[in-house]
Amino acid sequence: MPQGYHLEERPRRGLIIGGALTLGIPWMLGITVASTDDFSNQSGWLIVPALGPWITIATRKTDRTCDYISNTNNCHDDNTVRTLLILDGLTQAAGTIMLIAGLSSTKKVIARDFVSTLHFTPAPIGKLGYGGVLSGQF
Repeated sequence: MPQGYHLEERPRRGLIIGGALTLGIPWMLGITVASTDDFSNQSGWLIVPALGPWITIATRKTDRTCDYISNTNNCHDDNTVRTLLILDGLTQAAGTIMLIAGLSSTKKVIARDFVSTLHFTPAPIGKLGYGGVLSGQF
């Protein structure tokens, strides 16, 4: 180890940032889309991160008059919503896994020792003002 340096353990920022974005962006998009439809058909569960899309799929009502042979529009719309909910759930699950992995694991890095002096001294500023002077050596 070089002089003036030490070994530190730091969280994995790349996984934390990537996981938070991968979880947060589809979560917020799901809430936004569901709120435009007044959280109809059990889409209020999308407020729950990572589990919301799966709970919504399990509890939502489907059109029972759907004829898959003639492929009516109701069937197509329902299949599209289910597909988007599955993609949303998989993306949020991946983001959750990345976020947990980043928070629970650390990496070892060589960091410079912080040797400095920092002083704050009250001082007059201008004719009638008061403030301070911050000085130091880094």
